[in-house]
Amino acid sequence: MTVRLEDFEEGELVASASNGDLKAFDRLVYHYRPGAMALAWNILRNQDRAEDAVQDSLLSAYKALPQLSDRTHFAQWLGAIVRHRATRLARGEKRDLLPLDELILAYVPSIALKIEADDQRVQILSAVSGLPDDIRVAVELYYLEDWRVSQISEFLNLPLTTVNWRLHQGRKHLRKTLPNPLEEPYESAK
Repeated sequence: MTVRLEDFEEGELVASASNGDLKAFDRLVYHYRPGAMALAWNILRNQDRAEDAVQDSLLSAYKALPQLSDRTHFAQWLGAIVRHRATRLARGEKRDLLPLDELILAYVPSIALKIEADDQRVQILSAVSGLPDDIRVAVELYYLEDWRVSQISEFLNLPLTTVNWRLHQGRKHLRKTLPNPLEEPYESAK
C-alpha cells in the first residue's frame, strides 16, 4: 500500500509524532520504509541486514524525534540515520539494540514488505531490479512507491536535476523491457 503525504500533512505528522503520537509516526513509517529499505539495501546488499538497519533506524528516529530541530527536513534526517546505520553494519560494527517498550514495537509496521502477486507488478519489479543501483532507487521510489521528485531529492540528499536525470535514464532502460512507456516527471527547483 502506498501512502502519499503532502508537505503540510507530513509536517503535522512529524509534530504529532514528536509529541508521542504513535499513529502519526506509524504513517510516516509506512511512507518512508520503502525508501529506507532501498537505501539500506544499496549499502548492505543483503535483505536481512537491510531490514535490521531500517528497523534500528526507525526505532532510533522515533526515540530522537523530539530533538529534531527542523521538522521540515524529516526525510533528509531519516535518510541520514539509515545511511549511518547501514554503513556501520557494512563495516561489521555490532548492532545497537535500543531498549523499547512493547507498546512501541506493536506500532512499528511489520518488516515484511507486501508485494502484490500481480503479473504486471512482477514484470515491473523484475525489470527495475536490473537497473544500476543509483537509478533503481529513484525509479522504485517514483514509480512503485508514488513519491514526488522533490521527496526523492530530499530523502536521497540529491539535487532535483540529478533525480530527474536518474528517472530519465531509468525510463530509457525500462523501455527496452516493458511494453508501456513510463511518464516523464518534470519538477523544477523552487
